[in-house]
Amino acid sequence: MDDWRALVADARAGDLAAFEAVVRRFMDMAVGYAYSVLGDFCLAEDAAQEAFVQAYYDLGTLREPQAFPSWLRRIVFKYCDRRTRRKRLPTLSLEATMEIADPQPDPQEAVQRRELQEAVLGVVNALPEHERTATALFYINGYSLAEVGEFLDVPVSTVKNRLHSARRHMRDRMVDLVQETLHGNAPDEGFPERVRHVLQGVPRVGFYRGGDVCPEDAPFPSSLAACLRHLGEDYPYLPIEAHGRTWRLNDATVYAMAISGIAYGLLWRPGWHEDNVDMMRIADDPAEIIDRSFEAVGYGYEIVLAQDGSDRGALIRRRIAESVRRGRPVMAFGVLGPPECCIITGYDEEGDVVIGWSFFQDDGEWGQESGREPSGYFRRRDWARDTQALIVFGDKRPRPSQGETNRKALRWALEVMRRPTVQGCPSGHAAYTAWAAALRRDGDFPVEEPDALRWRHGVHDAAVGTVAEGRWYASQFLTEMAKEEPAMAPDLLAAAACFSAEHDLMWRIWGLAGGHRCPKAHLNLADGEVRRAIATVIVEARERDIEAAAHIEAALCR
Repeated sequence: MDDWRALVADARAGDLAAFEAVVRRFMDMAVGYAYSVLGDFCLAEDAAQEAFVQAYYDLGTLREPQAFPSWLRRIVFKYCDRRTRRKRLPTLSLEATMEIADPQPDPQEAVQRRELQEAVLGVVNALPEHERTATALFYINGYSLAEVGEFLDVPVSTVKNRLHSARRHMRDRMVDLVQETLHGNAPDEGFPERVRHVLQGVPRVGFYRGGDVCPEDAPFPSSLAACLRHLGEDYPYLPIEAHGRTWRLNDATVYAMAISGIAYGLLWRPGWHEDNVDMMRIADDPAEIIDRSFEAVGYGYEIVLAQDGSDRGALIRRRIAESVRRGRPVMAFGVLGPPECCIITGYDEEGDVVIGWSFFQDDGEWGQESGREPSGYFRRRDWARDTQALIVFGDKRPRPSQGETNRKALRWALEVMRRPTVQGCPSGHAAYTAWAAALRRDGDFPVEEPDALRWRHGVHDAAVGTVAEGRWYASQFLTEMAKEEPAMAPDLLAAAACFSAEHDLMWRIWGLAGGHRCPKAHLNLADGEVRRAIATVIVEARERDIEAAAHIEAALCR
């Protein structure tokens, strides 16, 4: 079996490196064939790139690897056909080949060479279709007659006859010029990278994704952490013990949760609204959260808002392309599922499809809107309508000292915890009180309306998860900070103990409702005694939060 056949087989099994090797093996032939149809090398490269992308996703339908060349040709033709309806081939009559076969030197050599190349390609375009195709494939990069035959799915003898006939239409000197010109227009080494504008290796984000990585429920800090790791920032995974298991804790997520303030947040919007858990609501202006985060990690950034209009996606599509080509993923709000943060790692079909990670890509409702890459990345078409904004990474900037960053994070934590309202809703310590009060209102939990119970439980459970995860990450951050700040250490460790206790209290709440992720938990909330017991625990958690804030304030006075 030839090497390329083995590569095709490996690519069918999901080996991206093998597929890139396949692209390198066949890119000249694909572009040469596309040129024979379109008569324009720029259009030919575009069509070939799109064809390779399509081939990658359709490889599973290819039954036999040895059929790949002719199979690829049909895909290339499909993408060429879309363009031939809009463009006629530039041609030169065969009679005119006599006039350009022996060009004379001239001071304006560069201009003459360009004109000559155009004339030579015009001659190729004037050949009958079968001769033109065989000529383009044979001369673009020295493919053998057998290879050309495999691609065209015709016998070698047929290829010979077509080439012979083409040569009869051209003088010997013209044949040499055709070979030189076609070879000079072969795609460069960067072609395989242009086939798929996808950044590989961006760490996954998502809720409970399995394995030994700690669960993550907050999209913005998790997305920021994943981008930082991809950009080569040094944030190790830390082994920790929790709930009878050994986990790997993403230190970048701990840091992002703390410096953004999301580790300390809680909002309760009256009326059982699901956006209570949108942690970008810990400040009246979410841009403040982003600004504090990027300052701490040492990167510039730009917020790009989606614009309404006939082509809503034009601006954000362009900025995504620019960033991905720089090797930098993009953080986006929306794209797939609720308007929370996700990561865009690439695009194809000229931006009609975006590729990346979302917390909601495996959700039964929203997950149906997207396809999947072999790597696990989602693929989403019609994405622009659901996209609200992008965060584009800028250049690296000098970071404040770690001590300054730590103190800024503590002061911001106090502000988040003690602020009574955000966007007109109870926030911080006040949110605990509003949450407990809502659970005590019996009229909000009609036994005969399971859908209403399910909704109420969803909002309540999301708040439990917000506190459980946020305060747990806060405890980890303060514990690590205590190692760097000996004078503050006693107060920081005391605050960390309070947050750890809050985390445990949230697990007690899950137990009162029937267990974490209990499918009948919403029915248990119909029991007023259960809800009042839960409300009592929430009030206790509030006291631990108030105590933690007092310890943080004491630490800042050191």
